[in-house]
Amino acid sequence: MSVHELVAQRLVNQQIAGPRHSSLPELVRWMGAIQAQDYRGGLWAAGLRLADGDVAAVEKAIVARKIVRTWPMRGTLHLVPAGPVLLEGIRQVWLVSIAASAIGFHTRTSMVVAFLLGTYLLGLPHNFGHTFHFDATLVIAMGILACSRAGDAWSLDAAMAERQDDEASGEYTWPIRAIWVAMALVFFAAGLAKLRHGGLAWIDSDNLAIVLNRAAYHVSDADPIGGLGLAIARHAWLSRGVAAVTVLVELGFAAALFSRSARLFFVPAAFGMLIGIRVLMGPTFGGFLILNVFWVPWSAVLDAVATRVRLKTRATTAATTSDISSTL
Repeated sequence: MSVHELVAQRLVNQQIAGPRHSSLPELVRWMGAIQAQDYRGGLWAAGLRLADGDVAAVEKAIVARKIVRTWPMRGTLHLVPAGPVLLEGIRQVWLVSIAASAIGFHTRTSMVVAFLLGTYLLGLPHNFGHTFHFDATLVIAMGILACSRAGDAWSLDAAMAERQDDEASGEYTWPIRAIWVAMALVFFAAGLAKLRHGGLAWIDSDNLAIVLNRAAYHVSDADPIGGLGLAIARHAWLSRGVAAVTVLVELGFAAALFSRSARLFFVPAAFGMLIGIRVLMGPTFGGFLILNVFWVPWSAVLDAVATRVRLKTRATTAATTSDISSTL
């Protein structure tokens, strides 16, 4: 076999010359996996091997979970076949249990199922050489709620049982405080790790500027929104200022556990920091952001809304009575 024939045969075997697959899942399964150094390279490598494929088709397949983007070996990007039917069935049961938990239908059972299946499904990606930290706290929160009496008040269970609201009790406050503690530990550990492994150089060097530049090359689960991260990276004083504020918020967040005044600053600051990470660098923290609902003083909010409604009703009644009196 000549060199020309050898090269041609390799192109055919790699599905580059004369691709035979029109379905991306079939292609990836036939290849075993498609490896790339970055996200765009992975899209290009998969798209050119399809009979009628392009980058948009590959991205749609990833979003639809027909194929999975992961880092199973060597820390480089791989496109691999989606999980078996059984795994998808487990995921569907998990989603149903989450929905049932949210509306309070068979609350305790739903929450236990949501926690157990969530631990398994959200933990799976951590077994392939790349650790994620986007949703670990969400799993902890589901475990806390599974041990709580969250369905005693506003739930379908309570409505069907015509249950009256129970008196205030520590049974209804400890889950909230436990989730507070979990969030505080996550933030504190993040700030401590920065100083432990990088020292003050994590703040007063070009470290964050390098991270912001690197984020523009598709290294996370999402891309930065706009070019603000690159703009910050061009100014040393600005990137170092952002780094200092980040460490301050992470280390100081625990103060929100003990001080209402600190809570008013650190909770919104941490929320804004996570939004900033999404905008500047790409990583998404949807699950973590949702947990901020546990910091909202809902009793005070509902009391304020009820008071406003009562005052508005009284004002409307008084105005109506005055109109009737003047008419008579």
